[in-house]
Amino acid sequence: SLVTNSTNGIEPPRGLLSVKKSKQGLIPQVVPEIYTLRTKYTLAYEMENNNGYTNIVAVIQKYVDQAISANHYYSFSKYESGNLPMSEVARDLLYSYKMGVKTLYYANTDDGKTDKHIEEEPIDCPNGACKL
Repeated sequence: SLVTNSTNGIEPPRGLLSVKKSKQGLIPQVVPEIYTLRTKYTLAYEMENNNGYTNIVAVIQKYVDQAISANHYYSFSKYESGNLPMSEVARDLLYSYKMGVKTLYYANTDDGKTDKHIEEEPIDCPNGACKL
């Protein structure tokens, strides 16, 4: 996704700016068309729940020979006392199975911390080319 400046397949991006690891070190990367589409992206940790993404994976799964490994995303800030209820994780597992998703991979969690090694700057995109 670094070379093509694309998102990771069908996964929702975790943020408009992400940091990718490569042989050259940590590389900041912005989502495609950030200047014009920044308000259109559904970010992984801002989804109300995992059902919408699970539905997308389930539909695509019907047309793929092998299993798709899907991820779930949870933000602790959405839950009372900052604790993720096990009932929500179980509900997501059962819903995925019901919809025909064959494999779940990660249950990603957002603790609210940001990448401390990246200083946020205003997005500057003169002439359509964004500065990193």
